[in-house]
Amino acid sequence: MARTYAFELSGEHDTLPRSEALALLEVYSRGFRELCLLDQCLIVEAEDLNVQTLSLRLAMTHRILEVLAICDTHLDSLADAANSIVIPDKAYRVRARNVKNAPLQGDQVEREVGRVLYKRGYKADLTKPEVELRAIITGNKVVLGIEVARAKRFEFEGRRPHLKAFFYPGVLMPRMARALVNISQAKEGDLLLDPFSGTGGILVEACLVGIRCIGIDVQKKLVQGAKVNVEGLDCTLIAGDARRLPFRDCSLDNAVLDTPYGRSALIRAESKEELLDNGLAELHRVLKPRRRIVVVAERQIDDHITDANFAVREIHTDRVHRSLTRYIFVCIKY
Repeated sequence: MARTYAFELSGEHDTLPRSEALALLEVYSRGFRELCLLDQCLIVEAEDLNVQTLSLRLAMTHRILEVLAICDTHLDSLADAANSIVIPDKAYRVRARNVKNAPLQGDQVEREVGRVLYKRGYKADLTKPEVELRAIITGNKVVLGIEVARAKRFEFEGRRPHLKAFFYPGVLMPRMARALVNISQAKEGDLLLDPFSGTGGILVEACLVGIRCIGIDVQKKLVQGAKVNVEGLDCTLIAGDARRLPFRDCSLDNAVLDTPYGRSALIRAESKEELLDNGLAELHRVLKPRRRIVVVAERQIDDHITDANFAVREIHTDRVHRSLTRYIFVCIKY
């Protein structure tokens, strides 16, 4: 049976949280459709959604709610919504989040919903509730639902690059790396390649959700260092050239790659263009049909991607600092 869910998005990026959620919805539901995108809140209808597995993977979502009601940001509308919902006959708690400068404050929503539910005979428990009601106040709407899953975003903090056994500057942060792995739609047991693996940050995030990984890097010192970071994980590291991959045609499921950029990047190709063109052509050769790759670059390279016979599905931008904006390309092999 299809149910309505709200993804409480993190807001740390304008477009990637939605892209990540939609990519995983394709993997972990029988079918879904996007109903509405509000500021930091994605509302979908999905059938047989595995919310617990989904929440263990998500990097840019705080919580998943099963939606009970959506109303305007007026107290009388909120009271009507609270009167209409049915929740389990268990001790509950109401918690609200105000997105940016929404008209209603969180404590106003919590008090009003609590007042109505108390009049209806429901019992609250603010310390050990059995049911967590959640309200997302965004724009001119209040989304009211039961929290069914919560992402463990705090775990990413312990895997920040400088805390790892082997550190090298200029790498992706763990939450970004996980989001890109999720957007690639790699599933448990799939084989994912990072042909510019560096310190192994992307590989670590993929391995932690049950994906088998292979990393390749031209710099032997990075391969040796990355081995320490991926120790104990289902990951193979190879010192090699992204332009000459040692794999059979159509043998890999997914690829996520942060291409070399910046003046300090070590490149043994004739040029960055030659590296991109031949590297992408090799990825197309080894990737299975209708599977995704996610490519991070320092500039627009969609012409290189299409020349390699990939279709570009999405393009995202990520401003790192004044002199660096990352471009993120979500691509599919047809």
